[in-house]
Amino acid sequence: MDKRVMKTKRAIHSALTQILSEKPIEEITVTEIADAAEINRKTFYNYYSSVYMVAEEMEDEIVMRFEETLRKIDFDTLLKDPQTTFITLARLITSDLVFYENILTNRNEVFFLQKIITTLKQRIMTLYADEIAMDREMAEYVLEYIVAGLVSVYQKWFTSGKKMDIEYLSSSVSTLAVYGIATLLEDQKKE
Repeated sequence: MDKRVMKTKRAIHSALTQILSEKPIEEITVTEIADAAEINRKTFYNYYSSVYMVAEEMEDEIVMRFEETLRKIDFDTLLKDPQTTFITLARLITSDLVFYENILTNRNEVFFLQKIITTLKQRIMTLYADEIAMDREMAEYVLEYIVAGLVSVYQKWFTSGKKMDIEYLSSSVSTLAVYGIATLLEDQKKE
């Protein structure tokens, strides 16, 4: 993709993210996005047919970024060294801090965040399905606990002014999440 296209799409994504912090997606118009992105409507329509198409592309990009990061981490490494994994995920968030802050703290568009979370959970289950030594139903509950907890922690971090070092926070949360899971996995093996 050429740099001008990337720059324009980034501007459109940023504009939608910002407007989503002010109102729900069903009330957002192409004109509002175009104005906020400092482009004209024709330019918008060169890339997207609707506001929802932009949102869908953004959702896909977020999931893809997290999935790429998770693909580089094998399950044994995750269990033995959770801090590195969670710090890597935290760095992904800080690489585009304003974007993730808007996504995680947007009260107008909970559905947007929920769709991303649901897709991520499905991808994680697919990535690590062969590695998890517990029945699928229990694995889904465990994953729900971890993902909901992480989202909640990062939401709290953003809304409380980002006072704590995110790498320290991620490291602490990873220890709690993964070693708790490791214990559960051991219990499952014993049964």
